Amino acid sequence: MTTPAATRAAVAQAFASVAFDALAPEGRLQAESVIAALARMAGTYYFRSFGYAAMQLVPGQAVLSDEANQKGPELMNLTHELLSRLGLRLADDRVRAALDDQGSHQPLLDFEFTQPRLERAFAPIKAAHALSNVEAGRAAACAVALLIHNCQSVLDPAVGYGIAVYGFVEGTKTTPWPVAD
Repeated sequence: MTTPAATRAAVAQAFASVAFDALAPEGRLQAESVIAALARMAGTYYFRSFGYAAMQLVPGQAVLSDEANQKGPELMNLTHELLSRLGLRLADDRVRAALDDQGSHQPLLDFEFTQPRLERAFAPIKAAHALSNVEAGRAAACAVALLIHNCQSVLDPAVGYGIAVYGFVEGTKTTPWPVAD
């Protein structure tokens, strides 16, 4: 029997691998875009756990909530902790600078494009491991850390983490688009 940590690691690796095919089936993908997309997806899973399904919300609508403010930082902390375990120590001043100046590091793919594609691609993985939305969100946050670590030759990890922070916030505070089969 696998432990929750081992399951999360396996799912994170699967999410990271599947993301590239789901977002760019014909080739290359900008690191910023895939990091942002995975972070948004982590936030989307958390958003879905907040219980807004019965409300009449429009996809893309911002939903500001205490729950997002309280739970969203869990994703940031999990990613930061895993980056540390992977040997990347992010200096606070570098992360603040990256958050303040995204500049040329804007993701090229937006939430409306990425969320339905990733959610559809991740659904079989999520189902195979019987993950709740919160567990899937945590696994996606770990996938973000793996990508930041693996993309450090083309993207400063502090910038990657800054992009992820924005993605987590966007995901936890934006009504997701429905996922059609």
